[in-house]
Amino acid sequence: MNSRAKFVLVIVLMLVAVVLIEYRLPRRFDWTPTFAHDDPQPFGCMVFDSIMGAAMPCGYSVERRTLWQLQRDSVLTEPHGLLIVSNEMLGENDLEEFLSLAEAGHVVLVATTASLYSWEDTLGIDFDWRSEFSIKRLAGKNPGKVPIHWNADNVYPQDSIVWVYEQMISRTVTVANDSLPFTSLAECREGDYAASVALSLSKGQGELIIVTTPLLLTNYAMLNHDNGAVLIHRLMNRMGHLPVIRLESYVKGAAVAEESPFYVLLQHPPLRWALYLTVLGVLCFCIFTARRRQRPIPVIPQRKNGNLEFVRLIGMLYWQEGDHQGLLRKKLAYTAEEIRRQTGLDIMDAETEQDTTAQLARLTGMEADNLRFVLRNVKMAVDPAHVVTEPEMKTLIAELDKITDSI
Repeated sequence: MNSRAKFVLVIVLMLVAVVLIEYRLPRRFDWTPTFAHDDPQPFGCMVFDSIMGAAMPCGYSVERRTLWQLQRDSVLTEPHGLLIVSNEMLGENDLEEFLSLAEAGHVVLVATTASLYSWEDTLGIDFDWRSEFSIKRLAGKNPGKVPIHWNADNVYPQDSIVWVYEQMISRTVTVANDSLPFTSLAECREGDYAASVALSLSKGQGELIIVTTPLLLTNYAMLNHDNGAVLIHRLMNRMGHLPVIRLESYVKGAAVAEESPFYVLLQHPPLRWALYLTVLGVLCFCIFTARRRQRPIPVIPQRKNGNLEFVRLIGMLYWQEGDHQGLLRKKLAYTAEEIRRQTGLDIMDAETEQDTTAQLARLTGMEADNLRFVLRNVKMAVDPAHVVTEPEMKTLIAELDKITDSI
């Protein structure tokens, strides 16, 4: 294998290594609320559904069918617990369907924010806008938590508190009138002000529960160490005596795609093998193409150093013009730069001339007085008021050469 083929092989192996490293890197969190069953991100519901599947005593399942399809398939002939977690807009017809199911003995828990606009008049509630969750506004900060007081019944300690991040509570509601017998299950209290994040409406043999903070029913809240899961279990316990169905048909879209560009290809075996075969095909193509296209490497002649010829040309010009002082000035500048480069001493600094010549004398082995005398003579000679003859120029240049040769 020639050098070109080896080079191509190294490049391909590096590409394969990059692909493997990218595949093994940890995934970045995506804080977009999806409430999707197959989304392991913080605001998905993969962990939530998994824990509820093991915790609900009468069973828990996730359905993509709508309520109409479940009724058509005779799934709702017996009372069920129906869970809907979504930020999509649900209209008046959906609310009437939920109330009808509650009348028939079902327990319907709806966690929504956007739908409160359309339900405000029908339910006789007022909602207060608080904030929209944005991870960008929280990055690098230490967000505070607010207490949610659970005061629904006597099953739990009176006025028990669950702490949650304030930014996850986007809206709270208050009952505007007494036309419907609402019960506040959980309240967010700030001083004398109290507003509900969870309301219960008894209807016939069933119940309609409205939660204004759907982010509390996600993976993040379930794994929160500050009793976020406690609030979830207390809400779900309202339908614990029934088989529970979470309706994912109200969730728009599926789980958020991973950040890795190879995630989709590597997640499914057929696509994964297609990627492996493609990389192998590219590798074989590069190897065989490199073998077929071997070319002799031309001999490149070494570039000539023209610096010496340039210096000689400039010196010749000065010589022809009779500018002996100019040549001496150039020689002094070159000598000063050479001494500075090799020793770090600046012979052109008049203030440190004595110390500089003493150190230079130790480095060159020459006498300090002689060095000082030569440098002063050269500096006097390059003064514009002085006229430099040819013999004087040659003598001084020879003295400067002795200094640089002795370093």
